[in-house]
Amino acid sequence: MSTKERIHGVDSVRAFAALSVMLAHVLGPVMSNLLKNIPMSFGRATDIGSYLFTGHPAVIAFFVVSGFCIHYPYVNGTLPVLPFLTARVTRIMIPVVIAIVFAKLVRLSNYNFWDGYILWSIVCELFYYTLYPVFIMISRFVSWRFQFYVSFVVSCMLVIVLGSDQYGNAHIYGPFLNWLVALPSWLAGCVLAERVVAGQCPADGSSVDLWRVSIALTATTLNWLTLHTSVGYNLTMNAFSLLVFFWLGAEISAARRGRVSFFERAGKWSYSIYLYHMIIFTALMRIFRLESWGGRLLAIPVILLLSYAAYYVVERPSHKFARALFAGLRQRSGKFLVRAY
Repeated sequence: MSTKERIHGVDSVRAFAALSVMLAHVLGPVMSNLLKNIPMSFGRATDIGSYLFTGHPAVIAFFVVSGFCIHYPYVNGTLPVLPFLTARVTRIMIPVVIAIVFAKLVRLSNYNFWDGYILWSIVCELFYYTLYPVFIMISRFVSWRFQFYVSFVVSCMLVIVLGSDQYGNAHIYGPFLNWLVALPSWLAGCVLAERVVAGQCPADGSSVDLWRVSIALTATTLNWLTLHTSVGYNLTMNAFSLLVFFWLGAEISAARRGRVSFFERAGKWSYSIYLYHMIIFTALMRIFRLESWGGRLLAIPVILLLSYAAYYVVERPSHKFARALFAGLRQRSGKFLVRAY
C-alpha cells in the first residue's frame, strides 16, 4: 500500500519473532527434559533450557517492526486516513476472526481480545493504527524521538504505580492500558523509519550476526529475570526494544548489501504462524496427546505446514483485499489527509 520500495530485512525479524513465540509455547514447557543430558546451569536456577525461547520479547520485536512498516511509507508523504485505517483493520482482522472461530472449535481457552495471551497484541496494534494520524500531527511540533521519550516515561510510571503479577508480565493491564505500556516499542519503529529514510541506518550490516546473538542472549536472560527476580518484563521490555531497534537496522543494512537471510521468506507468513500455531498445536494435543518432548518436536513441522497453508488461504487474500480497499478508497476520498509538515 505504498509507492516506496520494499525494505528487505524486515521479514527476517518477523520470522525470528514468530518462531520464538511458537517454540516458547510448544517446546518451552519441556526444554529442560529435552536438554537434560547437556551440562548447562545458571547459578542455582533451573536448567537454562527452560528460558531459551521467549514470547514477550518476540512480541516487542513485532511492535518495533510494526511501527517501522506503518511509518516508513509516510515519512515524507501524506497519510490518507480513512483508506489507511480501513485497509489496516481489514488486513489484520480477517485472519483474526477466522482464528477465533477455529480456536472455539478446538476449545482453546483464553484466545480472546480481553485477556488472551496472543490477541492482546492485536488490540495494541489497533490502538496504534487508530492513533497514528494523531502521532503524525504531533510530529509537526515535536520530533518522533521526543514522542518516544515521553511515552517511555509514561510507560515506566504506569508499571511502577500499577505493578505486575508474580511473573512480572507486561500485558496484564487490560486492553485499554496494554497498548500504552508497550507504546515506546512501537514508536521506536517509527523513529527507525525516520532514520532509514534519511539514510542514517543505526547499525552496520556486517554486525547483523552479532546483533542476532545479542538479542537471543538478552531475551533469554530477561526471561530468567522475570521468572526469578523482581526485574520483570514490565520493567525491561521497552528497554529491550532499543536493542531490537539496532537489530532491525542491522538486518535492513545487511539486506541492502545483498545479504538476504533465509528467514526473509518465512517472515512473509509470520503473522499466520503467530495467530494459528497454538490453535494447531491444541488440535494436535487433543488428537495425539503430545505430552513428551519428542511428540512436541514432531508437531513443529505440522504447525509450520498448516500455518503456511493458512497464509495462502486466509492471510494472503486478506492482504490483497486490503490493498484493493486502500486503492479504491484513496481514489474516492480526497479528505482526511494528514502530513507531518
